[in-house]
Amino acid sequence: MVRNERTLDADNSITDETELARAIEENEAELAELLQLLTAAEELAADLTPELRETVRENREPIRELRMAFEREETLILLQKVGEESDTLVELLDILAASKDLSDDLVPELRVAIRENREVIERVRLAVERDETLVLIEKLGDNVDTLAELLDLLDATYDLAMDLTPELRDVARDNRNVIRELRMAAAGFADAHDDADVDMYELGRNAGNMVALVETMGNPTFTDAVDATIDGFTRDPEPVGPVGLVTALFDADVRRALGRLLAAARALGSASLEESDRRDR
Repeated sequence: MVRNERTLDADNSITDETELARAIEENEAELAELLQLLTAAEELAADLTPELRETVRENREPIRELRMAFEREETLILLQKVGEESDTLVELLDILAASKDLSDDLVPELRVAIRENREVIERVRLAVERDETLVLIEKLGDNVDTLAELLDLLDATYDLAMDLTPELRDVARDNRNVIRELRMAAAGFADAHDDADVDMYELGRNAGNMVALVETMGNPTFTDAVDATIDGFTRDPEPVGPVGLVTALFDADVRRALGRLLAAARALGSASLEESDRRDR
């Protein structure tokens, strides 16, 4: 009998039929179990084949649509993105699961809170549904930039006020007497106003006229004229007779002085007339 030898690899694997027979004998139980599983699988396949054929025949159209759906480019891109973001998807699913558990825990509490605050919620809903509230919300939306700037300004103003408060307290403490005297002066002014029945408009006009008069009196031309007049009155004058008076009229300085006196007299008369007319009206 010819001996059939079969060499595989150099890693101490089976090299001849004797070793193969020995391996089969050593694993006889496992081989028998494997053959039984193969026989059962064959019988199960024989039983399922008609059913599978009938199922495939009845669902041929949905299977084709499913295959076409998977072969679409959008589906492939979606599967690719899902594969690339698998870790994020797993984290998102974990978050959703945690959120569901949290929602399940909170739902009973929320139901109790809504039941206990039903009237308050109803009032809030009615307030929000008012036209004025809707207009206010719309205006806030239109002026959101201005509102943000105003909030920033208020924040800065609050910080400034907090910084200045100690300084203001010190100033108020140091000037307590002055503030009290100013308050008393204001109270006295109010009492005098009530007693005299002062017309505030006329008081304002008079104050304006006083300011204008002070401004005029501060004019260098006016002060120079007053200084010259005072200087003329303080000098020791020489006696002047009728001839000297007529002769003085030919002096340019005397004529200018007389012109100023006449202009002042004319202005004084005009002002007196206007005041009389105003009182008559």
